[in-house]
Amino acid sequence: MKIRVDDFFINLILVIGVGIPLIFWGVLDTWRTILTILIILVSVIYIFKHGIRKTESSSFLYIYIFVVVGILLFEIFKNRGQYNYSGYEIFYALRQYLWIFFAIPLYYEIIRHNNVELYFCKIFKIVLVSLGLRTFTWFCKKYFGITIFYNLLYEYGNTWERTGKQRVDATALIGILIPILYYMFKKYKKKKYVIFMAFTFFYLVFVSQTRSLLLGALACIGVMFFFEKRSSTTKFILQISIIVCLAIAINFGLIDFIMQKMNLSVNDGAIGYRQYEYAYYSSLLIGGKWRTGIGILTGINETGQKIIFGNLDTPMYLDDLGIFECFLQFGLLSIFLYGALIVYILRVILKCNRANQSGYAFYLIGQLFYIIIVSLPLNLFGIQRCLAVPVILAIACAIDQCVTNEIRGSGYGFKENNKGDTK
Repeated sequence: MKIRVDDFFINLILVIGVGIPLIFWGVLDTWRTILTILIILVSVIYIFKHGIRKTESSSFLYIYIFVVVGILLFEIFKNRGQYNYSGYEIFYALRQYLWIFFAIPLYYEIIRHNNVELYFCKIFKIVLVSLGLRTFTWFCKKYFGITIFYNLLYEYGNTWERTGKQRVDATALIGILIPILYYMFKKYKKKKYVIFMAFTFFYLVFVSQTRSLLLGALACIGVMFFFEKRSSTTKFILQISIIVCLAIAINFGLIDFIMQKMNLSVNDGAIGYRQYEYAYYSSLLIGGKWRTGIGILTGINETGQKIIFGNLDTPMYLDDLGIFECFLQFGLLSIFLYGALIVYILRVILKCNRANQSGYAFYLIGQLFYIIIVSLPLNLFGIQRCLAVPVILAIACAIDQCVTNEIRGSGYGFKENNKGDTK
């Protein structure tokens, strides 16, 4: 029987990636393992299928993945000797980084459908469903004391709180949802996208309470707004007016007000604790270890656990380090992980402008700025956000392929739905 891998598997990976199956059974760690195995199997099929058929592909897609795999192999072999990792521990440590292979099937499906907006719609619908379920279980617990979807509500345990209030994660793809929604709104002028954006910001403020994501989302929207073409005097006046109002508000204490409401004062215990963590983890890089890092760490290995948690007298988390988490584990090799992706997206933006594909450039600018802002406090390659990397990579490569053919005059270009609802 001929096996065909199609949209079903792409959707399934996205659904698992944003945690929707947690409403039925299983814990987060189990679903992360299932996600890893599924991505590997689907990617192998796609590599075999499209390698034989000589399907058009992005050279950067494979170069980036090939180098990432090389970095992972180098670090994990080093870890095996240093920390005595078992085969299972190696797999466990590599799980989130193996998700990079998801870029391959996702890229080919976008190219096969010849429609990037189809996948914009798929992504924002799946993510919004997940956020809706998370908001529902959070609301029931907060206001009625009823626990619904226990594994979703306590995805990171019952101690994942802020100021004594339970928090629920915003999923790895929240950073892709923001620029997609704004892109769709500006293109199709439909109010539903404004409502979706408002709901997303509500979620970040009250449910997730992740300050870095909120600031990143605001920065993303702000940059996309001010990079729009000023096609009219009215729009230009509006932009200037917003800048003036913002400047006046800042002078009247807006920043101080936001910091107080979000508990962002310099005396914030969370910030102080991160400084403590940073000092400890920085001490691990002495003696030249900063060149290639201390390796990929996992808490299920005894030696790795001691390194992650220090003297074990207080809980510490690598995720608190932001982009420094990546540097801690990979050293100078982390420059490629971030730098190559950022430079490539910049290159595609410039290519879009040359080909008069300003819409795609508009989306990519927002996506790029979100990556840069959020990655400082929150590592993009951390396990909570790592699934976003292959999605961003696949979309950027697919847009690159489209624009490349446009420049060559092949007549190829992504389809668009003027109604703003891609089926």
